[in-house]
Amino acid sequence: MTVLDNFIAFARALPAERLEAMDDALATLMASYANDHDFTPDELADLRMRAAEADPELSNPEEISRIFGKPFRA
Repeated sequence: MTVLDNFIAFARALPAERLEAMDDALATLMASYANDHDFTPDELADLRMRAAEADPELSNPEEISRIFGKPFRA
């Protein structure tokens, strides 16, 4: 049996009063995989732009050394 088969057997064995909670949980899980939760092309472009920006203040070797006690080697 697959995990899905086991889940179906488990859900079918639940009493009716507990099945609604299982339906809600499964609906939430399935909705989380829907494409409408993906980033839009504009959001992806913005994220890529932000990730590509270099902030020398955050990556200054002296500052890294001061914070961590020793420099990082490339």
